[in-house]
Amino acid sequence: MKVLVASDICELTPAWLKSRGVRAVLADLDNTLAGYSVNEPDPSVTRWMGELRENGVALMVVSNAAEKRVAAFCEPLGLPYLSRAGKPGGRGLLTALKRLRVNADQALMVGDQFFTDIRAGTRAGVRAVLVDPRVKGFWFTLRRKLETPFIEGERV
Repeated sequence: MKVLVASDICELTPAWLKSRGVRAVLADLDNTLAGYSVNEPDPSVTRWMGELRENGVALMVVSNAAEKRVAAFCEPLGLPYLSRAGKPGGRGLLTALKRLRVNADQALMVGDQFFTDIRAGTRAGVRAVLVDPRVKGFWFTLRRKLETPFIEGERV
């Protein structure tokens, strides 16, 4: 499967997104926007979210995490979200698209896990970008080794 790959979600600038017809970014939370259990983005992600907003690109968090976890991160930022999204199934992403009132070809799914985030995008007909996790460790290294044979990555 051909998938776009980026080191960090912040590489997906509003200009890059708009040049590809992207009006909405569906982003995983844990290890994509913030580390596990971190309830606020770091300054670079905060700037990136502001740039999206200023340029009319919608952002919605689509996470498999529990409501309490996702709400703690999103509500203070005024971000729409969907918790317990059921990734790698595509139904959660389709729900997010309806809420944002965009078509699948106008959206981009961004996440740090191929077998959940990227597969969900594929199943919902949404383009996807695999990013390196914000926190790397043993599990990331192991998971990425398992994912690599399935990824034909093109750098953003």
